[in-house]
Amino acid sequence: MEPCNKCEECTRLCEIVPSMASTFKALGDLTRLQIIYLLSTDTSGTLGVSELAARLKISQPAVSQHLKTLKIEGLVASRREGFYIYYTVNRERIVDFKKQFELLHSTVMANCNREMLRRTARDRAIRACVIFYSYSGVTRGIAEGIRNASGCDLIEVTTKNPYSSFSVYTTGVLHSRKGACDPIEPEVIDVSGYDFLIIGTPVWAWKPSPAINAAVRALKGCEGKMAVIFTTCSTQPGEALPILSKALSDRGVRVMAEISLDAKDTKNPDAGGDLLRQILGSDPLRAFVEGTPGDQPDERDVKS
Repeated sequence: MEPCNKCEECTRLCEIVPSMASTFKALGDLTRLQIIYLLSTDTSGTLGVSELAARLKISQPAVSQHLKTLKIEGLVASRREGFYIYYTVNRERIVDFKKQFELLHSTVMANCNREMLRRTARDRAIRACVIFYSYSGVTRGIAEGIRNASGCDLIEVTTKNPYSSFSVYTTGVLHSRKGACDPIEPEVIDVSGYDFLIIGTPVWAWKPSPAINAAVRALKGCEGKMAVIFTTCSTQPGEALPILSKALSDRGVRVMAEISLDAKDTKNPDAGGDLLRQILGSDPLRAFVEGTPGDQPDERDVKS
């Protein structure tokens, strides 16, 4: 499979897909999967052919052949101690294969998301943007995932006075509790050219970040727009979603969905794509695409 050289990610996929194909073929056998499971859960490090044959209730030559196939793919390692050969899982290879699979999965899902968006909006082009603030990079990762899956624009809000790892837990949290606004860039966010807004923020002290509070005030041309809001947090979003929703409603923005992503959600490599699929699967967006606003449900019909 020759590299297409369209982009770094595509070139990387062209390089790893052939090796992944042979690994999938090696794993496409129930007995080999059982061997991988037995080796990965073994704590003694002394599993040999005879022990594996006894547990699997198959012949030793059959086990040896399966181990040979797994060793060729680098999934299994062996060591000799005297007359005995013991087998273990090659954890480095397993981790590497997992990373390759996640890259393949995220690329495929991004293409699926684009196709879903194309079919959903085939009768009308939707001009959308993601407006977000991110301190640690988690919210940025979600926003970029949405962008990669849909092709929409990104508008990142930054604070004029960046927080340190100390001040974010002192000044930042205090501002958040008070519902204050931080000085931000850009100072004005013109959304008059967009149909749909996706707005994301981390949760600080159970409330929206001060930067996103300022972003809502900085919106220009937002009256009558529809939006989806999302938060990233460790466990629960607290009051962040309703506070952000009310602030947008006060600016004339119709909030159609409120979605919270916890730490488990954000670890998903396709978290942005998952969020986009929730949006595409919502009745409010379908009504918007069909151009029948009168049939739209009430705000906040979709929650996660």
